[in-house]
Amino acid sequence: MRIPKTLVPAAALITAIALVATLGASSTTNPGITPDVVDSPTLAAGSTMKKIHDRGYLRIGTRYDHPGLSAGNLQGHQEGFEIDLGEYIAGRLGLRADQIQYVEASSANREQFLAQDKVDLVMATYSITDKRRKVVSFAGPYADIGLDLVVLKGNPVGIIDPQTPRGVRICSTAGGQVSATIRKEFPQANLIEFDVSSKCIDALKNGTVDALSTHGPIGAGYVSKDDEDLEMLGRPFYQDNWAVGIAKGDTQFCEWIDLTLQEASKDGSYARAWDASLGRYSKQPMTLPEPEPCS
Repeated sequence: MRIPKTLVPAAALITAIALVATLGASSTTNPGITPDVVDSPTLAAGSTMKKIHDRGYLRIGTRYDHPGLSAGNLQGHQEGFEIDLGEYIAGRLGLRADQIQYVEASSANREQFLAQDKVDLVMATYSITDKRRKVVSFAGPYADIGLDLVVLKGNPVGIIDPQTPRGVRICSTAGGQVSATIRKEFPQANLIEFDVSSKCIDALKNGTVDALSTHGPIGAGYVSKDDEDLEMLGRPFYQDNWAVGIAKGDTQFCEWIDLTLQEASKDGSYARAWDASLGRYSKQPMTLPEPEPCS
């Protein structure tokens, strides 16, 4: 488990603000990366990796509404940091990008999709928690990220944190770690939940809620699409992580993904994926965190 932090370092705050400012000025699409595809990968017989390779496609559960991380572009293709990492994993399985099947995953159904074998892995801003470890296994994490609030331009309500001023209406996704964190760290918060973050943005703009609580890069992505009406509060209040969710107990697959992510870091693909997506808006590079034990 990562230790929660109620205060994120100043450097992270500067990064979040810079992220929003540049996102708002950018109109280019995520160029992404093109990972190499291993022609004849060496994969253990009977392993999940071998089964996926022999089947000929990889199923990834991901978000469809997180700009810069995983979202559809104008051509109808998924793009973003998580998508690039997913393509790298596919390449090490001997599969091309067009051999990936994306399945829209929400905070409420990620565990179900893994348990029901609807996906092989989940890369959807999926945080490691003790509760989730009881039903799924995690490889990674592949990013350490702070939580923040998206508010209306000028912060007319005068929001300071998720429960200040009293009665402020905070929106987040049902079943997600962000909602769980707010309930634990800010018990007086007036929390309103939807199944996807984009509905929170709609509710914020029509006055049904006062703020969206989400991970900083996700919020910055939304602000970039509507910087005349929205802004980041710029007060990160919790440090979180994102990892690759897989079927419970598949330690072999977990360890293989960890090694694959480390390869991506060593050969520069991880940094290029970040620089081609969210890193275009940030002054600080993202580095691969140390992996959690596979279980």
